[in-house]
Amino acid sequence: MTTDAFDFFSGRLHFINVTDDSLLNIKLWHYLSIFESHVYGVCLQYSRIKSDLPTYESLDGPPAPAPQAGLDIYYYILTWDKLKKVYEKIKEVVNDLQQTAFSIPEVFVTDFRVWKRRMDHLLAEFDADVRNEYEHPSLEPHLTGNIMMWGNIMIDGSGNITAHAGKDWFTTIKKEHSERIQKLRTDLIDLFLKHFSQKPLTGELVKARDYIEENIDLMLSQLSELRVGDDIAEFNKLLHTLLMHDVYLMKEGVPLSTSVKGKLYSAIAGDGALKST
Repeated sequence: MTTDAFDFFSGRLHFINVTDDSLLNIKLWHYLSIFESHVYGVCLQYSRIKSDLPTYESLDGPPAPAPQAGLDIYYYILTWDKLKKVYEKIKEVVNDLQQTAFSIPEVFVTDFRVWKRRMDHLLAEFDADVRNEYEHPSLEPHLTGNIMMWGNIMIDGSGNITAHAGKDWFTTIKKEHSERIQKLRTDLIDLFLKHFSQKPLTGELVKARDYIEENIDLMLSQLSELRVGDDIAEFNKLLHTLLMHDVYLMKEGVPLSTSVKGKLYSAIAGDGALKST
């Protein structure tokens, strides 16, 4: 995973005030930014763990422990644990907002409770005892009959990874968890955008970006056909639309990927000087 594959959306909340208390606003945005940073950490660690294991998938039987994978799994667990603690801070500041004299829309409170239930459901899938075993290792094996297991790491066909932490504790690393926490991160930021700003929701901008990225080859083909057909008015209209979307999405923190931007601007450069209408 690269930083190009993960966009930081919390910056879209700059200059949006939830209350008239500037210090409380700053605290909230700080917590949301730290929360997002650790969501990135979870996703990055999942990607690293997957990249540690390809040579083990082809082995017959359980693979031997992979030193790098073991360290990355340890940090993965600690990142989730930090994420839980930051989540508690966010709940505290939202509670503070409700206790102040400032008017917080009841519909926001309701929406936040719905989001919180989804977050609680995800975090319930992580066992605190596993984290404690990594922090305070017993270094004891898991026993199944006469078979002893130390630190084994296994991956299934779905990309889910199971790692022995110690004694009878195992940690499970799922792609689904990475996807769910990213969606929860986006939806949390959009809660504040929806109720305290006039900005479009991040989720809608992501859909617009995905549409462009999925159809960029077709759009560039249309540009080429319009230019060859000397339909300069439609050529400039489509080109202007693509460029304005690129600028706007970048400004809103939902930029086109580097590869798609490269295709777009390479195609423009390849066409040479544009004719005017």
